[in-house]
Amino acid sequence: MAEPRDSTETSLPPYDAVSPPYQEVCPPTTLVIVGQSIHALTADSPPLYHLSLGISSLSDITTEVELSRVEPKQDGSGRRRHIYDLRYMRSGPGGYVKLPSDSPHYFIERASRRVPGLRDLGLKKSRLPGKACTAALPVDVRGKTSEYGIPNFVKDGAPVFSVNKNRWADAQGLPIASMHHDTAERSLVVTAALPRAQFDMLVALWCCKVWESGVANAEKVHEGIDGVKRKMRLAREFGMSRSTSKLSIPRTICAGQDRPIDTVCSVGPGGASGAF
Repeated sequence: MAEPRDSTETSLPPYDAVSPPYQEVCPPTTLVIVGQSIHALTADSPPLYHLSLGISSLSDITTEVELSRVEPKQDGSGRRRHIYDLRYMRSGPGGYVKLPSDSPHYFIERASRRVPGLRDLGLKKSRLPGKACTAALPVDVRGKTSEYGIPNFVKDGAPVFSVNKNRWADAQGLPIASMHHDTAERSLVVTAALPRAQFDMLVALWCCKVWESGVANAEKVHEGIDGVKRKMRLAREFGMSRSTSKLSIPRTICAGQDRPIDTVCSVGPGGASGAF
């Protein structure tokens, strides 16, 4: 009589015991921003990341910066892999409404869904009095639940990081890094070994914090009529032109007539008919 074969269920390890795919672990280090590059330890070391714009001195006119990871090649050069788009939303669609509280001013969007572990995250400041804490929360970049169809925080999403003053912590509240800023450079001291994806997300969000700090301390830039036209175009793209009754659209006096602000006033010998 043949002996019964072992059950498949007992011969295989449980599902949660299977090792996850290998992911590179990044050791503790110090990162410094030099122009459009991010280096380890010193400015003359090979760049680890590259930014499409210098993040330290941007105004609030800029809305997008690309972040690429520099991957070393055998010949000693580096290949840039675009991993994140850093984004800034100053206000709601068209610039005529305040940004809703469920949408982030600064957030990071994955350049590709193929890179494992990366997530779309946004920075949200605490509303509690006396609290200077900021949480990095999951973001739905498509805004499926947003009133205006713009990127918003995932409902009940758990924080991936938290920032208390200059100190970063992971989802469990364990310290992982600290930010530093002097007159010469901005740096991030990473004090814990992190999986590659978590390290990349930390770097991208740190860049957003540097961007935010620069905007907060920069002189205000006035866009003029080009900025007004841009806002009207954005409003139309988001469908706001169909719901102007819900919004207060700025108007101006042009040749004695009340007209929308995007109306171009005629300019004669006496100058413009209306003033902005």
